[in-house]
Amino acid sequence: MFVETFKIAVKSLIANKLRSFLSILGIVIGIAAVIIVISIGEGTSYNIKESIRSLGTNLILVAPGKIGGKAGVRYVSLSDLFTEKDGEKILNSSDAIINVSPVIQKNLLVEYRRNNVDSQVVGAYANYEDILNVKLDEGRFLIPSDENYKRRVAVIGNEVAENLFPYEDSIGKTIVINTAVSRQVFKIIGVMTPKGRALFQNLDNMIIVPFSTAQTRLFHSKYVQLFAVQAKSTADTKRAIDAIDRVMFAKYKDVDKYKITSQEELLSTMSETSRTLTIMLAGIAAISLLVGGIGIMNIMLVSVAERTREIGIRKAIGAKRRDITTQFLLESILLTSLGGIIGVLLGIIGATTISNIGGWKTLITPWSVAIAFSFSILIGLFFGIYPAHKAASLDPIEALRYE
Repeated sequence: MFVETFKIAVKSLIANKLRSFLSILGIVIGIAAVIIVISIGEGTSYNIKESIRSLGTNLILVAPGKIGGKAGVRYVSLSDLFTEKDGEKILNSSDAIINVSPVIQKNLLVEYRRNNVDSQVVGAYANYEDILNVKLDEGRFLIPSDENYKRRVAVIGNEVAENLFPYEDSIGKTIVINTAVSRQVFKIIGVMTPKGRALFQNLDNMIIVPFSTAQTRLFHSKYVQLFAVQAKSTADTKRAIDAIDRVMFAKYKDVDKYKITSQEELLSTMSETSRTLTIMLAGIAAISLLVGGIGIMNIMLVSVAERTREIGIRKAIGAKRRDITTQFLLESILLTSLGGIIGVLLGIIGATTISNIGGWKTLITPWSVAIAFSFSILIGLFFGIYPAHKAASLDPIEALRYE
């Protein structure tokens, strides 16, 4: 009996092809929008996780300053600033910590002949290579003697190399770093492999120079902006953070005057934020599914009105209320399921197109497809109940009189 009811439902939809197609447009658009939005959100989340993992989950950042004001801005007084001695104390505070580098950085204009680029110039120790998990395309990284002799040498990011040296090798060339008071010449000794964005900055647009050189020649400061700390392993991160906290609290006597952030913590926060944003955007896109559901209900009510006599005949020859209800529910579910299939296909095509043409990372997951398609079925069921009930409730005698 169910098979026969299913065949009748299919024939009814085929008999009204144009109306069936127009009625599922809202479902198609809604499902496609949900798939695209979720794929962009998942792609963004994947990129964030990969960029953070590329630096290692055992990386810890220690920044001075205190959160204040209505905007929650971090401000730093002169007495709150770090010095290199603080880094030494951190390194000696626990065997869970294997590397500490002071960091001082600023965006500066960098030139090579007629080419120039606004780059993030970073002063750090030679161990910054291990702390940031840096890999080189060519040349070498900083070495301790560069720091000791305050050499004017630089390791540049891949993007900097492409912008300043589009047609020639950069190793051994000299660049000019412009500060507010001087123009400093640096020799390029290494080029980093592409790393992308992490720590809220473009690592490929970074130039790393010896910390002592940056202090004396570029920034004219004896203070440290932050410490980059490498724990022995991810498992040792908690012990390392506790040790850093003890050192910082001994200095400031106020936990609000410094901030310790681990990559693991940052990864968790960013993932949660990305997930929440994706759900919100998918929810907004899903509103069109509700509009599509209302359209399905209206079409089904029109169908009930047009087929009143057919319903009367079926009831007169023995069809039960359950049979009529099942038929119209099946028609509604078939409509939305068809819309769901088309919507999923369009969503996949749309997400792929955005990735290929727009350059955005998209990631289509099986769960997003399953959820979107399941919603299309549920909408067919929910919005088909009232028309199905109305059809099943028709009096057969009155229905047969209907013209």
